[in-house]
Amino acid sequence: MSKETYDFSDLDDILAEFRGGGEAVETPASEPELRSEPENRFESFSAEDSPAEDSAPSPAQPPAEATVRFERSAVRPFKSEASRAPRTEPLTQEPAPDGEAEAESMAADGETEKPARGLKLPRLGKKAANKPPKKEKPAKPAKEPKPAKPPRVYRKRHIHWSLRALLALLFIAFTLAVLCWSVLYLHPASGTISSASADAKLRLSDKLDVYVNNAASDALGDLAYIRKLYTIQESATVAPAPDPNGFGMTYDPADITALIHKASILLDGQRVVFDPTADFVPGEPICYYLDDTILVIAWKEFIERRTCTCVEVKIAHGSQIRRKLTEDTYGSSVQLYASELAKASNAVVAANADFYAFRPIGVTVYQRKLYRFNPHQLDLCFINSEGDMIFTRAGELTSEEQTQRFVDENDILFSLAFGPVLVDNGELQYCANYPMGEIGEEFSRSCIAMTDKLHYLLMTINWNDEYDTPRANVNELARIIYSKNVWKAYNLDGGQTSEIVFMGAPYNRVDWKNERVVSDIIYFATAIPEEVRS
Repeated sequence: MSKETYDFSDLDDILAEFRGGGEAVETPASEPELRSEPENRFESFSAEDSPAEDSAPSPAQPPAEATVRFERSAVRPFKSEASRAPRTEPLTQEPAPDGEAEAESMAADGETEKPARGLKLPRLGKKAANKPPKKEKPAKPAKEPKPAKPPRVYRKRHIHWSLRALLALLFIAFTLAVLCWSVLYLHPASGTISSASADAKLRLSDKLDVYVNNAASDALGDLAYIRKLYTIQESATVAPAPDPNGFGMTYDPADITALIHKASILLDGQRVVFDPTADFVPGEPICYYLDDTILVIAWKEFIERRTCTCVEVKIAHGSQIRRKLTEDTYGSSVQLYASELAKASNAVVAANADFYAFRPIGVTVYQRKLYRFNPHQLDLCFINSEGDMIFTRAGELTSEEQTQRFVDENDILFSLAFGPVLVDNGELQYCANYPMGEIGEEFSRSCIAMTDKLHYLLMTINWNDEYDTPRANVNELARIIYSKNVWKAYNLDGGQTSEIVFMGAPYNRVDWKNERVVSDIIYFATAIPEEVRS
C-alpha cells in the first residue's frame, strides 16, 4: 500500500500490520469484506499536509502511515436547521437525495467513492447542537381582493302624492302668513296726496304680494288639483297682455255652452248669466275670451224691446278689476277715447267709468289714496282688494277723516262716483230724484253689476237705428239689470260716454257711432304673466 493512495479495502491488512509489528495478517477468506459507508465516516490526512513527506519520522512519533486515523464517525451529513426541526407527522420513507442515491448505487456495484483529500466537514458545537430550531413564521395568507363594487344605479325618485299634498299645504300656509303680515304691517294708511313715503311703502308691499302669489302658482303648477293663482301688482299701470289665442267669436250659442263647461274650474260652481235661449240680436256675433284667470262672454239681446249689450266676466283674483286714468295721474287734463285707454292698459274688456274730470263732485279714491272729497248727496261705489262692490248712500260719509277711515278699514283700491245704486243685496232699488244723470229721461245707459264672488256683468242700453229700439231711463235700466239675477248693480256715466270695448274696439253701438273722449275707464285684465304663457 502506497502512502499516496488509500483504499478502504486494505483496512484489515493495515490493522493487522500494526498489531503484528509489521507482519501482514491475511483475512480469512470466509470473513466477509468490510465496506464503509461514505456518509458515516471521514478521514483526516494530516501527514499529507506536512511539508517533509520523505523525512524519517522522529522517535517520538509513529511512522507516517501511523498518523493516518480512521474513525467511525457518528456524525450524520449536515442538514439545515429547518431539516432538523422535530417532526410532528408520521415518518415516511422519502426518496434519497441525488448524492445518496448515487452512493448507494455505487455500493451495490462493489465500489466506494473516495472522499476528496483535505476535506473538512463543519463540526456542530454544543450550543448549536442544543439550540432548538427556529420556528418558522407562518406565511401570511394572501389578502383576498375585494370584490368590485357593482355600478351604482340611479333611479328617479317619485314623491308620493300624499307628501306632495302636504308640501303644497305647507307652502300655501306660508304664503298666507306672508300675505297677512304684509297687509297688517306694510300697507300704509292712505294719507294725503303728498304722502311720498306711504306711496313707496305701497309699491314695496304690492310687489311683495305679487311675487309671493305668482311664485306659489309656479311652484304648485304640477299639482293638477291645486288651482294656479296669479295676481297683478296694484300700482301697475299696465296689466299683462291677453293671449291672442284666447279670443273667439261665434254665432252658435252651443259653442258658448261648451266654453262655459271648459271654464268650470274658474267658475267654481257659480251659475252663469248667459242664456243660450235668449232673444239674441240677429246678425250680431257672440264674442268671448278665456284663460285660466278670466272668462269673458259678450252678446247682444233684446230685453223689453231695448237693445242691451251684455258682457259677463269671471275673474280669479280681485286685482284683475282695475281703473285707468289718463296719463295714470289724477287731475290730468288729457282726455282719450275709451278704446285707446283699453289698449294702453292691456284690457281684455273695458267700460266707461264716472268721467270724474268732467264734474267736480263726488269722492275719488285711486290706488288707495283719497284724492277728492265732495259727496254732494251721491251714492258711491267702492271696489276693495277682494273685488267686492261696497256701497255708501248719499249722506253717509260726512267728513274726510271718516272717509279715510272707511277706505282703510275696507281695504279700498278705488271708487266710482256717479250712481245711483240700482240693485243692492239682491233687491231692486227705485230712485225718484238724483242730482245728476237726468235719471227720468231716456238716454243711453251704462252700469256695472255683481252676480257672485268675482263675477260681474257689464251692460249698456243704446239706440239701435236698424230696429228702432228706444233707450232707457235709470229705473228702467235698474229693472232690466235686475232681471239678470244680479246681487248688486251701480249706474255709470251715460249718453255718448256709454261704451264697452272688447277685442280692441267698441262692442256696443255708441251714440252717433263715434266715441267720446273720457278721463278714465274701468277694465278687467288677465293675471297670467306673459313670460309664463310663452
